[in-house]
Amino acid sequence: MSACQLRLHEGKTKIVFCKKIKRQSSSKTVKFDFLGYSFQPRPSATKGGRMFLGYDCAISQSSRNRIISEIKSTKFQRWTNRSIEEIAEFFNTKIQGWINYYGKFRKHKLNSLFRIFERQLIEWVRRRYKRFNMSYIKASKWFFRFKRNNVRLFVHWERGFINV
Repeated sequence: MSACQLRLHEGKTKIVFCKKIKRQSSSKTVKFDFLGYSFQPRPSATKGGRMFLGYDCAISQSSRNRIISEIKSTKFQRWTNRSIEEIAEFFNTKIQGWINYYGKFRKHKLNSLFRIFERQLIEWVRRRYKRFNMSYIKASKWFFRFKRNNVRLFVHWERGFINV
């Protein structure tokens, strides 16, 4: 590194053992985060269906927490004066970006994010429509019927994250 006139930042640099099934070591550090992804040993399958332990990446916990706090900080469940189409217009570019960036590897890891987002949408339905008397069950039934009939409204519904 010094030959290239580069220096490593001591606080950000660590040596990680990339554990696989055939590599054995007693190293405690087998995971690291880089550019919003978490690299660590994960179960994988071959095309023949055989399982093995591979070193793979998915959305990191810190990125996941940041997205969840971004969703919750908008407090859109209180936007009762707006329509669901306006909420979709507000969030679709963000959702598209999350899917494009974090959906490259292990796309199913985004399901939990969209489940939280949809719980917030159901809370919006409860507040918006007084006929549900704040009933979570009635609002959920209405929401899932609406979702089934309007698959193109939110980007994640259109991209196949319907049953989250």
